[in-house]
Amino acid sequence: MPRSLSRPVRDILGRPGPDADYRAMPRVTFTDPEVGSVGLTEHAAREQGLRVRTGTARVPSSARGWIHKAGNDGLIELVEDADRGVLIGPTAGPAGGEVLYGLAVAIQTGIPADRLRHMMFAYPTFHCAVEEALADLGHGD
Repeated sequence: MPRSLSRPVRDILGRPGPDADYRAMPRVTFTDPEVGSVGLTEHAAREQGLRVRTGTARVPSSARGWIHKAGNDGLIELVEDADRGVLIGPTAGPAGGEVLYGLAVAIQTGIPADRLRHMMFAYPTFHCAVEEALADLGHGD
């Protein structure tokens, strides 16, 4: 059975289907360490006139960062639309591309940040630092 075409491919080929939704477009830079982001940066969100809050977690202070040792230097930054209470753009590294999947789903579906704070995160993973960054939301400007 052939795979269905992704939205962007359908758009390029002019085939019918739902419109492409680029709110949660992932970007990964395959450097060492790998860095990834999805959605809007804090700067882009502010340029669009959104009121934002940010939350940051340093990866070395997470359990996985401590275990990983060398190459663990990095952070997870979350950008939240302060008026709607939903994430609009995280950036993560190291392992940025791997950390972003769940955050991309949260952006695409508009899951409130308060709901994400009550999730259980696999331990010890780089994803655990997302929990710390969620706790930090609201302490930004």
